[in-house]
Amino acid sequence: MKLKELIYDMIQIEKKLSHFETRFGVKSVDFSRAINAGELEKFDAFDEYRMEFIEWLSLYKTWLSLEVKYRQLIERQPVAIQIKSALAA
Repeated sequence: MKLKELIYDMIQIEKKLSHFETRFGVKSVDFSRAINAGELEKFDAFDEYRMEFIEWLSLYKTWLSLEVKYRQLIERQPVAIQIKSALAA
């Protein structure tokens, strides 16, 4: 995957994450920590929240995976070279 495509995908996911962060009033990283620590079990009884939480957590995990790939790619190619190639495209 090219760096430019990766960034595009990350931005699309960030838009979706922003929706959940605004709706529930917490950043995705804090939501992920809370759900993994079992702090949100009281919401399990509510189907609406459970489904949203599953989607939110899935999107966040996908974003984290893309972030790792981004970091790996950016470490292999100096930023100046990446900017130059992006402008040439």
